[in-house]
Amino acid sequence: MKTIKRGITLLLVLSLLAALLSACGKDTSSDNEVTTSSDEATTDTTTEGTANDDDTITLKFLSWQTNMKEQDLLAVEEYQKTHPNINVQFEYYGDQNAQEYLKKVDLMVMGGDEMDIIMCSNFADFAKRATSNTYYPLKDLFAQEGKAATDIYAFAPEVDNELYGIPGDWKSWFVLINKNFLDEAGLDIPSLDWTWDDYRDYAVKLTKGEGPTKRYGSYFHTWDTFAVMGLFSTHLDNSVANPDGTFNFDDPVFKNWIDFRKEMENVDKTSLPYADAKSMSANYRAKFFNGEVAMLPIGTWMLAEIDDQDKFPHDFVTTFAPLPKWSEGGEEGRTFTESHFYSVAANSKHPQEAYEFLRFFTTEGMKLRGVSISAEKNVDKMEFVNNLIDDEQYYDMEALESVLNNPEWEDNIYTFVPTYQKTLMTMVLEEAEKYLLDVMSSDEMVETIKARAEQIKADEE
Repeated sequence: MKTIKRGITLLLVLSLLAALLSACGKDTSSDNEVTTSSDEATTDTTTEGTANDDDTITLKFLSWQTNMKEQDLLAVEEYQKTHPNINVQFEYYGDQNAQEYLKKVDLMVMGGDEMDIIMCSNFADFAKRATSNTYYPLKDLFAQEGKAATDIYAFAPEVDNELYGIPGDWKSWFVLINKNFLDEAGLDIPSLDWTWDDYRDYAVKLTKGEGPTKRYGSYFHTWDTFAVMGLFSTHLDNSVANPDGTFNFDDPVFKNWIDFRKEMENVDKTSLPYADAKSMSANYRAKFFNGEVAMLPIGTWMLAEIDDQDKFPHDFVTTFAPLPKWSEGGEEGRTFTESHFYSVAANSKHPQEAYEFLRFFTTEGMKLRGVSISAEKNVDKMEFVNNLIDDEQYYDMEALESVLNNPEWEDNIYTFVPTYQKTLMTMVLEEAEKYLLDVMSSDEMVETIKARAEQIKADEE
């Protein structure tokens, strides 16, 4: 009996060992897995033959930039040459829509989902989440490097005296101009010190035709940014809110700017009316590349799109001018600047490794990816531009270099952003819209905005 029992036991042990060996021999996921997808996310996992190593660390990187998969993988592959034990897994949500991405990530954070690196497309959204324990504090990690973030990056705004994100993609505002239309009108490329009054004059001369085929000299998009644009050259930092709790809605430039915009749209009729842009859900890219508008104030993210003939085929050259200064009190070269912010998730199990990857991703990785200008200090902007551009024939390179290397250039960055900034700007646009649609006067608009701003602040406090 003992012999039979020992035999049965031995058979069971051998069977168990065989099953274990069989399981170990199976590779259920490729070391070079490229894409798997679900209804909500596209996941790219880059490994370099280390997926089964015990010391491999996987970092989950959440992004909305589904069009950057190949570029993201380029950066990871380069990083793994010196960090073979780091496996970065990209998960893409929102399909190029940063706001949809944030909604999904917020739900994941609330649900306690594991993640390591998350993004934000602007400082207002970023600051709101920084105060809700979404991000891991980074000051001490920079200190361990013996550096401050401002030693490396052109700007690194803090929230409540702590650093929660690293700036990556530098997004400054300038003006795109259809050079064919400019030449047709006999106009020179605008000077570096041009004003909004000059812009208005150009718009008159660049407007042509009537009816559905009319070409407008200008286009102001429907974002809240365009409700305060006149303040960018006159007021440093947050254009509407101040650290002492006051607001800038009494600043004459605030009202004068929206009056200026409405006059261009409804009196001069040289800028596409807000009502038309809103009703048709206008695509600012299509408006410009289809030749429907001659000038477009927009951000430098457009540089990578000008020669994309697959998306927006066109045959004209784009030239460039700085964001104009307001005639009274505006500073030459001052422009609104934003950034994508990259953060370590508060619940990351590998905050040090996530931080180290982000330091690479926002410096050397920016050059490798070739999708934007870096937010690093003292970089040669044109070096990054050359990485962005495939076909120079669509660019006035001389004008572009003149604008980006303007010795008077000054990034106007929001370093103070209250937690209610997003709510505040949504309200400003709501009331500005009523004025632009002739529902109220500009004086009524200002008074309503002032009252609602105080209420928003009180509700937050």
